[in-house]
Amino acid sequence: MFTEIAYGSDLYRQSLHLREQVLRVPLGLTLSASDMAGEDQQKHFGIVEQHALLACLVIKAGRKPLAKLRQMAVAPAMQGRGLGRLLVDATELWLRQAGFDQVVLDARETATGFYQSLGYLVDGPVFQQVGIPHRCMHKLLA
Repeated sequence: MFTEIAYGSDLYRQSLHLREQVLRVPLGLTLSASDMAGEDQQKHFGIVEQHALLACLVIKAGRKPLAKLRQMAVAPAMQGRGLGRLLVDATELWLRQAGFDQVVLDARETATGFYQSLGYLVDGPVFQQVGIPHRCMHKLLA
């Protein structure tokens, strides 16, 4: 079930663990203070089943109509089952209803195909972030 995650809640703590497990540990890193800076002012969403967080992402709402999707993670055992697509689709619906019409993100180069399948377009050259190649991407929600 798609749900908004309250900052500081048990689900939020689960999201930190999931994000670290999926996005940082494979790179030999941990979530840093800069990774979490300002998260009390950001929106957190997830897919939850039986009180367990299966997938999550963070939305940094800029000045409308622009929002930034960041820190998306799907539990390793649940990858390839459509949860990422479900999470992004539900988040985009929430964003449209909240008055946003454009989403930007910095995708790992290995994830660009996933985001392209959801209608995101690549903007600009490859750049390094957390030691691996990324691409800027965007999507108009209108």
